Amino acid sequence: MSRISLQHIYLGLVLVRVCFAIFGTGFIHPDEYFQNGEVIAGSRLGVDAILTWEWNDVFPCRSIVPVWLTTGLSLSMLHILHKGPLLSPRLIFAAQRLPFLFASFILDYSVYHLVHDSARLQALSLLASSYVMHTYQVRPFSNSIEAALVALSLVLLRELLVGENQPEVSKRRLQHLALLASVLVCGLFTRITFAAFFLPIALEILRYCLRQTRFSLPALLRLLAVPLLVACITTLGFVYADSLYFHGFLRVSTVELTPLNFLRYNLLPSNLAEHGLHPRWLHLVVNLPLIATPGLLYYVLRAEFDLFVPRNAEKLKLGVIESMQRTMYWVRLSAISILSIQPHQEPRFLTPLLVPMIAMATNNVRILQWQRPFLVLWIVANLVLVVLFGILHQGGVVPSLFRVHDIVYADPPGLDTHDVRIIYWKTYMPPRHLLAIPQRDTLSKQVGVLDIAGASPFSALRTLVTLETTARPLSVILVAPFHAVRELDGFDQHQLAGPRRCVAERDRVFPHLDLDRLAESVQVGWRDGLSLGIFDVDVACLGSSTALPRAR
Repeated sequence: MSRISLQHIYLGLVLVRVCFAIFGTGFIHPDEYFQNGEVIAGSRLGVDAILTWEWNDVFPCRSIVPVWLTTGLSLSMLHILHKGPLLSPRLIFAAQRLPFLFASFILDYSVYHLVHDSARLQALSLLASSYVMHTYQVRPFSNSIEAALVALSLVLLRELLVGENQPEVSKRRLQHLALLASVLVCGLFTRITFAAFFLPIALEILRYCLRQTRFSLPALLRLLAVPLLVACITTLGFVYADSLYFHGFLRVSTVELTPLNFLRYNLLPSNLAEHGLHPRWLHLVVNLPLIATPGLLYYVLRAEFDLFVPRNAEKLKLGVIESMQRTMYWVRLSAISILSIQPHQEPRFLTPLLVPMIAMATNNVRILQWQRPFLVLWIVANLVLVVLFGILHQGGVVPSLFRVHDIVYADPPGLDTHDVRIIYWKTYMPPRHLLAIPQRDTLSKQVGVLDIAGASPFSALRTLVTLETTARPLSVILVAPFHAVRELDGFDQHQLAGPRRCVAERDRVFPHLDLDRLAESVQVGWRDGLSLGIFDVDVACLGSSTALPRAR
């Protein structure tokens, strides 16, 4: 494949990444909103939002600094630039995606510097065609920040090693060491799991420092003095910002070390059980192949095999590339081993391994032959996964928030004559800041939002018929899959379409795929099964004796 063709492919894939960042409404996991945008939107934009357990000021487990440096800056700019009484939820959505789109190019920059000069375009094309770049990396996950910091750490380590035997470059080693110290602290305050990825890098840095100081302890201490000072100052900055955010003032009793709190929380099995327990082999057997896809993983394993069994049967001289190959091997092994200790395991926890795996496979050159079976497997796997996670998976939730906002505020007479209650049922927890409801409307109880998660039909009905009455007429909007609404209404399909229906379809969002309820979705047909409905609810009708199901 010619160099010009690869350039065009890479640029086209970058454009696809931009489109997925701005328009991709697939919903991978609630954390992509509740660990970032939901946290900061309330204070910066004055919209209704809720804080999850991680942001409890009694025992905070997340640092506010990574949130402020990403979504916080973009939402602050939106707040300054926006003119008008109401914010568009679509603008909020795009504003919180843009910082992560920009941060995703740190991975491109890192791959460019981690591979052979002659293989850069191939490596960049591999990276840009990975579904991870179009889904996880352009979304406000803390894992996305962690992946960028791991990639940056590898680049800084390479710069150290390249300059080791070059006097004119080695003068910059203190700068690189200081940057690595700062990245380490930022990574730990973003996610404590960063330590699992950084451990081999730290050991390689220590080896480098020992070689530079010729194993002299005084010289080693002098070399590490500046990086340690930078690490301490950065840590104090994070602690100060977090303590001020969670308590409003700084005293000894209010000092918060959020990574330590997060570690203490996750060491309790009862806490992990609330989020789901998985077998400890899940990362190795399922999640790693899911992130890498089988084709890339095959070449990664071949590259690792060649590290220890050279093809020419001679001992390889460890140059910079070989040292980096070994370090990236240990990064993968360290991360998989340490993260597998915890019984709560999700694929996104391994996204920081994408850059070292692509760099390893590309530097090994076997993958550069572009054999047809690999290309077919790579393209098909990434196409399927990008459509699944970028478009289909819970894909109706975010667009439904946009449409409900329009229903509440754009349809005359709006909130002038009635109050509104918005109920989400059998979907992922909706991020309220994407409804863009001003806090004044929720405080005055003109608008209320309730998520009843996976409640049974009887529990959902009881919630609806016992909604708090208001002085003004009450409109109830239910957002739920069609199979759930048919159970709720208590009618068969023909009665649901009749004149006395209690739940009337107002709008639908297509596509919406709920992997947890595939059987129920199939039963109602492909069109309803792949749609999320927005319904007007007649609460009085539901509460009547003819529509009320008996409790089982």
